[in-house]
Amino acid sequence: MVQAEALEHKSPNDPKVYRVVKLDNGLQALLIHDPEIGKQKDEGVDGGGAAAAAAGERPPGAASPSDEDVDSLLSGDEEGSEMDDEEGSSEDGSGSDGEGSEHEHVHRHHAHHGHPAGAVKKAAAALSVGVGHFTDPWNLQGLSHYLEHMLFMGSDKYPDENDYDAFLTAHGGASNACTEEECTTFHFDVKPDSLRPALDRFAQFFRAPLVKSDALDREVQAVDNEFSGVLQSDGCRAMQLRCHTAREGHLFRKFGWGNRKSLVEDPKAAGLDVRAELLRYYKEQYSAERMNLVVLGGEGLDTLQQWVEELFADVPGGRGPRPQYGDAGTPYEGSRLYVLPAVRDAHRLTATFTLPCLTGKYRKKAEEYISHLVGHEGAGSLLSLLKARGWATELSAGVSDQSSVAWLFEVTVTLTEAGLAAGPGAGLAAAGLLFEYLEMLRLAGPQRWAYDEIATIAQMRFRFQEEEDAADYAAGLASDLFFYAPQDVLAGQYLYDDWDPELATQLLAGMTPDAVRLDLCTSAYDDVKAAVLAGMPGAGGGTEPWFNFPYTEAPLPADLRLSWASAAPSAELALPQRNDFLPTDFSLRCEQAADGGAAADGQQQQQQGQQAAAAAAAAGQADVTNGDAPPAPDSAAFPSPPALLLDAPGLRVWHKLDSAFRQPRANAYLRLHSPAGYASPRAAALSHLLIKLLEDRLCETAYLAEVAGLHYGIWWEGCAGLDLKCYGFSHKMPALAAYIASCLAGLEVAPEPFARVKESLLRNYRNVNMSPSKHASYLRLLALKSCFWQADEVLPELERVTPADVQAFLPSMLAALHLETLLHGNLTAAEAEGLAKEVHVTLGGGQAAAESRPTERCVQLPKGCNMLHRAPVKNPEEENSVVEAYYQMAADTVVDRALLDMVEQLLYEPVFDTLRTKEQLGYSVHCGTRRTHGVLGLCVVVVSGAHGPAHLDARIEAFLAGYTETLGGMSDEEFEKQRASLLAQKMMKDRTMLEESDRAWDKIASRSYAFNALRDECTHLRMVSLQQVRDFYNTYLAPSSVTRRKLSVHIAGRAHAAELAAEAPAGVALVAAPQQLGKDLPLWPAMLGDAHTCC
Repeated sequence: MVQAEALEHKSPNDPKVYRVVKLDNGLQALLIHDPEIGKQKDEGVDGGGAAAAAAGERPPGAASPSDEDVDSLLSGDEEGSEMDDEEGSSEDGSGSDGEGSEHEHVHRHHAHHGHPAGAVKKAAAALSVGVGHFTDPWNLQGLSHYLEHMLFMGSDKYPDENDYDAFLTAHGGASNACTEEECTTFHFDVKPDSLRPALDRFAQFFRAPLVKSDALDREVQAVDNEFSGVLQSDGCRAMQLRCHTAREGHLFRKFGWGNRKSLVEDPKAAGLDVRAELLRYYKEQYSAERMNLVVLGGEGLDTLQQWVEELFADVPGGRGPRPQYGDAGTPYEGSRLYVLPAVRDAHRLTATFTLPCLTGKYRKKAEEYISHLVGHEGAGSLLSLLKARGWATELSAGVSDQSSVAWLFEVTVTLTEAGLAAGPGAGLAAAGLLFEYLEMLRLAGPQRWAYDEIATIAQMRFRFQEEEDAADYAAGLASDLFFYAPQDVLAGQYLYDDWDPELATQLLAGMTPDAVRLDLCTSAYDDVKAAVLAGMPGAGGGTEPWFNFPYTEAPLPADLRLSWASAAPSAELALPQRNDFLPTDFSLRCEQAADGGAAADGQQQQQQGQQAAAAAAAAGQADVTNGDAPPAPDSAAFPSPPALLLDAPGLRVWHKLDSAFRQPRANAYLRLHSPAGYASPRAAALSHLLIKLLEDRLCETAYLAEVAGLHYGIWWEGCAGLDLKCYGFSHKMPALAAYIASCLAGLEVAPEPFARVKESLLRNYRNVNMSPSKHASYLRLLALKSCFWQADEVLPELERVTPADVQAFLPSMLAALHLETLLHGNLTAAEAEGLAKEVHVTLGGGQAAAESRPTERCVQLPKGCNMLHRAPVKNPEEENSVVEAYYQMAADTVVDRALLDMVEQLLYEPVFDTLRTKEQLGYSVHCGTRRTHGVLGLCVVVVSGAHGPAHLDARIEAFLAGYTETLGGMSDEEFEKQRASLLAQKMMKDRTMLEESDRAWDKIASRSYAFNALRDECTHLRMVSLQQVRDFYNTYLAPSSVTRRKLSVHIAGRAHAAELAAEAPAGVALVAAPQQLGKDLPLWPAMLGDAHTCC
């Protein structure tokens, strides 16, 4: 008998309806009815069907995702989209390098990036099975991860191994999966009207997968490629060292990634039939009662339950509850130091403490209380003292791993050179201060006020909870059902209602020098190794067998441990101060009285927006070509644009009062442009260092704001200027923005923070382009951008900069300032204008005209060109090679953008299926559009540890040549299906106010001011014909085209370095210096809009 229970404990801001059901086979399902999806289905808004598109009709709510995502590499930016496999790169090139603890399998991931608008939301589903790599057999390590891959490769009902992904791509969807220690989670999203057939295909993973013999080698190669992609990741190497050095025979020693050696070579030598072992593992471990399913759609709960019963009732069960490993024992031996070489120029010390499994104690959250205090960055904090002594630049603290074995609490400190060398060396002086801070907490005793403050913030976040991506939300809930009782699963992470001072005391009591494990990842490995071997009795070394790097280990000396355990806390250490940034005013400006209040203000602004759109249409701003009809007028399905409140010398202010999300939040974006900021490599170095010094100055105060749900970011956008973003709860947001401006205007450059901050920034510059894929993008942008100082030009200037240089530079940068701002959310026009004026005056009140700002332009590649630039990997140990093949098209118009996006929609899944799945060129394969300073293009990117760039580029060209025939034979029915899928992607509703703000800011920052570009593109997408798309492809992408513009960047890995000296293929022109193209070739016209007639 199926059991069902309604879930009532949810955020007051959540309109969705929930039900938990348990099927007879034991599978637990959480059903979610989203009334907004149901409403759009009732109104016929689903992204536009094929019939509507064929008839040229214009369903309401048509919109497109932003085509102007910022791709910031070092000090440059590019507006683009579809950067699937690249993590966001910070302006100093120090973004993530893919370091993480999960094995994430991105399968044909076709989720457009950016912040789309419109009235459409997606349906989604996820299933988490409660087994992961802890369950792997010792003689087949990585088997869980391998099985995760194989389940995508067809089923009895849908035997085509590409059926699931092809269906999702054709219906506006995406899929993903990841394998962790004790669970493996699969999820997808899709157009709401396609949820039932997508769910049917998904269900077959867990009913009757084929695990095809002919797919085994291809997918093990995919697993191996995935592993090769993290071989040079410092985070992954450190994590694997912790696995390798766990206690002998402990579950933590398992190699969860898997690779060809663990899954093919070793099993073959042992006489194992790997396919039989996969099937055995599947039958023994993938049992219904170990599964949590989440289904989110617009249908009623009864309908969703009926679907789940029909599709999942036959999932085999009977194997009992998911395995638990509470008797496995502690994973690590305490009081030991491990040292490993860093790939990047960095020194990071991690202290790990083993906590008991705290699953079931989620209402207490004693570990969160401790991480809040240890990880605090305010006055009196551990980080504050480390900085004051010049030993560290960053610190993080918290639980990094949760399993039934144990929970791991980690404190990671980013050390300076002085911090590495201080005291006994090897970063151990910083560890000594950590133990002083922990002792201070023990002596002070549990602080109920601090816990209550955390609880208040959590309750505030829960009360005003914002919507998440549908697939991410479903996947998170599916795995959360293993940790929270069903009735608490929606609120579990926010519950702080069982203060347990005894538990907090118990956990702190276990954080001692005798219990700690210390891991130092350092680029000074040889020196530290020598010092450890010479100065620590019992020290030795070894080699991690899977990643093949050396390491050194030693027991911490008894006298050192004793000194740490007995040390009195330093006088500079103190408990955090109470947080004055906690908001108390949650009133909504849009609900104020209409007689002169915010509601009237909002109505006036809406009228201004409509007047601006009308003026734009009258002025011919609609960008209509080839006789196409003009875009449809604005509708309720699309957010109204921000209004231009003020345009004065030195200051331009955009504003929009929110009445859609009805949240007490606001977002402030400020771009500070100064001609002095990027005039030379030296100016770029000074600007960048100034920002980092400002961040350091803000740290202690801004951290309090961040804890209270008020965030900021500041970064350099090269020639465009300095960007500042404040976002979060609106009550104290103006105060934070004003404080940041005052700190910048009055910044005093002291020697101690200068030395520490400069060292950190120098290290970031030295680490630029360590990721081969980012290196390729960097070089492409270097070739295309008219204004881009290279890291190699900025670095020597940065090395010479002194505190006096920065102090002298600040007034010159502020002297000729122009400030452009967007203020959106719970702020009236008067409040927004007042804040903008206050910031402007604080920064000196510069009077530069908006028109005086320089325009960034893109290099115009000649028609018919086939250019190639080659470069070696920066890290000499890097095995991966990269090809980034860029095809430049035309200056951006709404018609060409619609055609390009349609081409990309058609190409994306076949590119992945052909080059990655069938040819196994590499794990990371994707294509995506680019918009570089108003010029359209498309990139195909392949990262491979097995093949050199020349082969990869040739296979890309072969695919494009073959696709000419595929496109020529495409049926109208298939084209309409793909069109509807693309429209569904582009018509996704903004989930949060921040998404709407980001999209509007894209248009302001690019100076196009084309706020209705998304709406207009959807209008044109409904009118483009299959023949137009063929013509566009044959002109700009087909290898046979005599007018195609191609620039390919090859990054050669260690094994393929010989290609750098090879002759260029026939018809290919080698580019020795990509930055020279901007000097030798013409530039595309600047693509600027008019702020006063924006559409």
